[in-house]
Amino acid sequence: MEVNDMAQFFPGAIAGGTADGPDIGRRDDDGTGTGPAAAGHRAMPSILSGSLRDRFRAAAENPEWAKACAESGRQWARDADERYRAISEMHPTRQPLLRVGVKDNIHCAGFSTRAGSRRFRTYPGETAAVLAGVPADHITCKTQLTEATLGLDAGCGNPLAPGGWPGASSTGSAVAVAANICDVAVGTDSLGSVRIPSMACGVVGLRMTHDEALLDGVLPVSPSLDAVGWFARTLDDLRFALERFEVVEPLTPAERKPLRVALVTEVLGDDDCEPGILRAYEALTDTTTGHGVDVVRIALGDAWKARLPAWALCAREAFDSLSPHTGLLDPLGEDVANVLRLGEGVARHEAEEVRALQRPLGEELRARLDALEIDAFVLPVYPFTLPSPEAVHSWPMLFPDVRDPAAEALAGYTPIASLLGWPALSVPTGGQSSGGGRQLGVQLVGRPGAEGLLIEMAERMFA
Repeated sequence: MEVNDMAQFFPGAIAGGTADGPDIGRRDDDGTGTGPAAAGHRAMPSILSGSLRDRFRAAAENPEWAKACAESGRQWARDADERYRAISEMHPTRQPLLRVGVKDNIHCAGFSTRAGSRRFRTYPGETAAVLAGVPADHITCKTQLTEATLGLDAGCGNPLAPGGWPGASSTGSAVAVAANICDVAVGTDSLGSVRIPSMACGVVGLRMTHDEALLDGVLPVSPSLDAVGWFARTLDDLRFALERFEVVEPLTPAERKPLRVALVTEVLGDDDCEPGILRAYEALTDTTTGHGVDVVRIALGDAWKARLPAWALCAREAFDSLSPHTGLLDPLGEDVANVLRLGEGVARHEAEEVRALQRPLGEELRARLDALEIDAFVLPVYPFTLPSPEAVHSWPMLFPDVRDPAAEALAGYTPIASLLGWPALSVPTGGQSSGGGRQLGVQLVGRPGAEGLLIEMAERMFA
């Protein structure tokens, strides 16, 4: 299936029900994970705690323990999902030691694909390319997402911050990992859909290098910006799973060299970044030094200026990708319809001008990183305290209004890696800002194919 051909994503789709029909994302409690549906839930079994590496070591030594762990994982996933509603479909029998969730805009044979829609579903015969290294019996569930990846809310609770917004698009994947419903999960990221939910839920999120081959079998939203991504509870769990699935290779001893990371001068001078977030960012110079990582500074220049245009490109491509098929998705939420209207208003030549920037921006920045021997640069994931669900529901749409130049203040920092097509690793920093305990996080951005190096750098910086 060619990722850019939406008509091939929809064959055999069922569009049924009415606007009043079942809503997969609807919660039976108050939406916070602490309402009536959450009452009476038991605590997570201690056998599921600890790292994946330790779990597999213990399982190899004691087969009976391994069986008990797997059975506990299957039962706990059901109990936890009653509270957090992260899952659109759970496999009825699988109970592997390493449980993998898949965002429900990614085809997986044996599961339906619903794309966050109340009406749409299709039953693929093949599994998406991103899952090629994952044994089929490891995939235990499909995870919730916002409608067509563009909506404001997926109906999930936040295990880290009860009552807090868990982010948008790849929401269910982040929530499922945070709640131990699965151990790792796959998502997609156009302009931050892996990185922001991972920060919101206090887990690790890796946006992979933009690779059209890996997008085969994935619902296309913005073909120029889309990328697949992975979630895990810790950096070590992420490394363990991705090496096991042959997504990244173990570093050789020669690659375990001193590393250099750059703070971005435009962030340091950004008046729109909240002071507490900026202070935590500046402090990386002191907290990172001495861990085998040298900290310098770099200006991103034109890549920084292209953040709002990246939103315009995404909106236009989302309109081009989805508008011919809205009949299968209707009734669309007003928040999603607003994104498509925004995209329709972006002229095709404007979108093409942004696409034309992508390669030269990457080449120019890569040359400067090479000259300065910089391995990656680091940015906050989000320049503001994460909003409450109530605040999010008051927004007309997830996207900033790209027609308004003042919206540049809302463009954020995640579009930079997306426009470059580079990998970005989101790591929760453990600090909490005021206002409900929304967690802070940073993202490390590296050259194409540098996913393993980003994990290594994060392990040193946040050991």
